[in-house]
Amino acid sequence: MTSKNSKPAPSDLHFLQSKAWEEFQQSEGYKTFRQKGQDFEFMAILKHTPLGNYLFLPYGPCLKNKTALAAATHAIKKLATEQKCFFVRIEPTIPFAESEMRKIGAKKSHHIDPEHTWILDLPKTDEEIYQIIGKNKARAHRNRALKNITVRTSKDVADMDIFFKFYEDVAKKDNFQTSERNYLAHQLKFDFATLYIAEFEKQVIAATIMYSGKDACYYAYAGTDYEHRKKEGGAILLTQMLFDARAAGKKYFDFWGITTSDDPADPWFGFTKFKKSFGGRQIDYAGTYDIVLSPAKYRAYGVLRKINRAKRKLTRR
Repeated sequence: MTSKNSKPAPSDLHFLQSKAWEEFQQSEGYKTFRQKGQDFEFMAILKHTPLGNYLFLPYGPCLKNKTALAAATHAIKKLATEQKCFFVRIEPTIPFAESEMRKIGAKKSHHIDPEHTWILDLPKTDEEIYQIIGKNKARAHRNRALKNITVRTSKDVADMDIFFKFYEDVAKKDNFQTSERNYLAHQLKFDFATLYIAEFEKQVIAATIMYSGKDACYYAYAGTDYEHRKKEGGAILLTQMLFDARAAGKKYFDFWGITTSDDPADPWFGFTKFKKSFGGRQIDYAGTYDIVLSPAKYRAYGVLRKINRAKRKLTRR
């Protein structure tokens, strides 16, 4: 459900539609395509399954207005047909009702990227950031040296082991599937990804990965040592990321993914509360939708996914 206080996403391309992310996908072995129309633009990734190909547009197509969806869909379907795809997975940057999406032949799919996120429009000074995030977080960041907490950034792939342990702990606690360690480590070889590490007396207590895009920085991944949670390492790192994003001239900071549920049992409730405590505003995307080009293959693909999910659950036990 769209919040009454939410606003549409910024009109520029999301990082997952950027040239930097496209180059990273290509380095991972994927073929990509980019097209631009009068009021739309998209980058599509060709994915492979045992049943055939499909196109995935992470946070795409980027639309200047709702009427651009029809033209964008026509271009996407044409590309998909050329690449012999049996379906297309899209995530338009403008929120649409399901009834509107059905008009272009799209059906709601499971979420790949969050339908809702939290964005802070970055102010002009660090002092304004302190005012926005509140006294407690500002005090923790200002007094970090007095409490023997240091912050450093890293592009060293070896440091990914430090982060990944915390990341796996969070995944087990909140019951979500992690990205692969090598996949994340590979990102550090590109300019867009930076690892932030907080240490207490030379012991790592929190680590995060930040992406840097054209107009925004993104809070991509995070992990904290539960035993040292009261030292607020995660909040200190996030505050530093806000400072660095502002200093780099970014327009806003994207906290990347929140839940709209008020249920404390929701797996995303805790970190949504944490992200919102830094100030900002909610923005909404359309969500993840599939445009089916071959119904028989698509049905078989659905069955195959259910089998694979069941296998993963058994493996985690």
